[in-house]
Amino acid sequence: MGSLYTLIFCSLLLQIEGSTPNQQGLLPDTRQTQFVPAQSVAQQQVQTAPIADPPPVAVQQTNARQARFTDGWSIVPKHNHVVLSAPERAGMLVSLATERRDAAGNIVPDSNGNPIIVPVTRGMNVFKGQVLGKFEDHELRSNMQVNQTQLRVARAERDKELEVEYAGRSSQLAYAELERLHEANRRVAGAVSEMEIGRAALAYIAADVKLKLEKYILDEIKTAEVTVRESELERTGVQIELRRLVSQIDGMIVRINAAEGERLREGHEVLEIMRLDTLEVRVRARVDEYEISDLQGKQAMVRVAFPNGRMETFQGMVVFCDPQVLSDDTFEVYVEVQNRRAGNFWLIQPGRRDVEVAIAL
Repeated sequence: MGSLYTLIFCSLLLQIEGSTPNQQGLLPDTRQTQFVPAQSVAQQQVQTAPIADPPPVAVQQTNARQARFTDGWSIVPKHNHVVLSAPERAGMLVSLATERRDAAGNIVPDSNGNPIIVPVTRGMNVFKGQVLGKFEDHELRSNMQVNQTQLRVARAERDKELEVEYAGRSSQLAYAELERLHEANRRVAGAVSEMEIGRAALAYIAADVKLKLEKYILDEIKTAEVTVRESELERTGVQIELRRLVSQIDGMIVRINAAEGERLREGHEVLEIMRLDTLEVRVRARVDEYEISDLQGKQAMVRVAFPNGRMETFQGMVVFCDPQVLSDDTFEVYVEVQNRRAGNFWLIQPGRRDVEVAIAL
């Protein structure tokens, strides 16, 4: 009986061992599972994992290397802005025209080699030293002719030697008289007294001193007179120069507030010129975030938005940090920006208040 039970139990064990996992729902047969090394699994996970966004700490590191501002405003620096005004006793503006120039500032001549004169207009590019107009100066030019004549006379008088010649002749006569007395004594001993000879010698010395004095006085007076005339001539020339409207910078004419033939008073603003190739963008930095030493002299990138979503980037540099702290605990930072042209027009316009600035720290 015991042998029968043993036979049945062994038969059941054989049936269990021969069954498959899908048939019995038990643990899988490890003999049918492919072995994958741990290193290969790790490599597979790296290749298939998606690229994750940078962690917050990376963003903080980027911000720490740049100071970013979104509310900068663009202006024209004072040294890039010139107003040409009417001079003292201005009078009539007789000309508001200039010679035509090419993009390099060279005068464009006509077929005969003479400059081509064109009216001054808004938007015209002008160059430093270019004459843009002038006021009447007939009276001054007449004065200049008088000054030139007076200077010639003064120079001639400085060279005149009549007084010096007279003093020289007197000295020669005194010396001749002294020699005559000495000669008389040489011929006849005691013919002339020592007192008389002494008076003659004194007269000669006096004449010689007078000659030197006359030379000195003549030279001083005439030299001073020439200097005065030269100064008057130079002053008249300066006054004539001031009656011309001359550009002091390379720039563009943006305002014209007068017309040819108009009589103007002293100080009337005639032309306004701006240089737009370099602008200044100002931002305000908080004192609890930045020190002046963090920003001064650093490179900057300036971004400006244009229509249709276009953005333009410009090079810049921090040229000044105002040490004055404002009421909102900020200080102004001045960034000099190199502007660019689009055809005949400059991209950054003065007065924009939406300029973005990134300063490398």
